[in-house]
Amino acid sequence: MFPNMEMLKLSLRLCLLLVFFVLAPGLHADSPLEKNMNQMRKSFRQLKMAMVAPVEADKQKYLGWVADLKAAAQASETLEPEKTSGIPTAQKTAFLEGYKNKMQELIDQFDDLGKAIEAGKWEEAKSLVGQINQVQREGHEKYRSENEGH
Repeated sequence: MFPNMEMLKLSLRLCLLLVFFVLAPGLHADSPLEKNMNQMRKSFRQLKMAMVAPVEADKQKYLGWVADLKAAAQASETLEPEKTSGIPTAQKTAFLEGYKNKMQELIDQFDDLGKAIEAGKWEEAKSLVGQINQVQREGHEKYRSENEGH
């Protein structure tokens, strides 16, 4: 039917590859914000587990996770959530301001958590982990689109 079937197969493969590269950036799975959030998720999970029964000798490891959390939050604060594209223009400024405020709230709590860990105030650190978890949930409800993180 086709004079050169191999050429047709190669053309189809190239077209599929081109479609993938054109559509892939729209998936946002590897956006800078999503990478930062994944780093925060990983570090926070480790920290939450460690705070169940903190060990004084592991304090530097905990502080390293807090530093990772803070760095990822600071980097995320300057980025726009994917959900921003669906916000009406008149509301975008307020939406982004709210997002930045929520990220700053997290950064401040990470600072407080680091101070509590540094001082060996484990009950305070556990309480802060719970508060951070709540702020994170609130932020995701308001600023995370259905597609992010999936």
